Amino acid sequence: MKLSAGEMPFYARRMTITDARSVCTWRYTGEQEIYNTENTPQAAEEFLDGCHFALSETFGGPISAFVNFGERATLPLKELADIYRDESYTDMALGLMPEKCGKGMGRSLIKAAMELCSKFFPDDGFRVTVAKNNVPAVSVYRSLGFETIAEFTAVVEYPDRGEKIRHKSTEMEIMIALPDALEKR
Repeated sequence: MKLSAGEMPFYARRMTITDARSVCTWRYTGEQEIYNTENTPQAAEEFLDGCHFALSETFGGPISAFVNFGERATLPLKELADIYRDESYTDMALGLMPEKCGKGMGRSLIKAAMELCSKFFPDDGFRVTVAKNNVPAVSVYRSLGFETIAEFTAVVEYPDRGEKIRHKSTEMEIMIALPDALEKR
């Protein structure tokens, strides 16, 4: 399915095992290292829940980003349960291949995710949980009409570049945008 809301189009498909295995090998550095996924068969299987979509820059091309919707896009913290219970918003989590980060694709990726979300949940607003130190992503979300509704600290577990599991206390925020945000931007 072609998504054209952004400045560059993305093509969406349900995540395949090949796509999932690829995502599990992506390794971010520095502050973004918390977005790494374990490179295990079990981690790859988690991407096949039907709520994860691979995004490519060409039809049928290799995965360059992904988006998922629903509970797997949230953090399982008791103190956030009331926020996530508000079903007038659909939770989204996005990932861009590390080699593509910093190349001006973020706005198109977020708009593509919003467009895809709207196809499945046309009346819902959009909700994301993002690390506050992910300044490029937070800036793009704000430019697209997202507003911060909660800030909190979470201990994030992730594999480093050497696959050692690390834990890091991270400042996070939950941001929302109304359903018409995509049309306004």
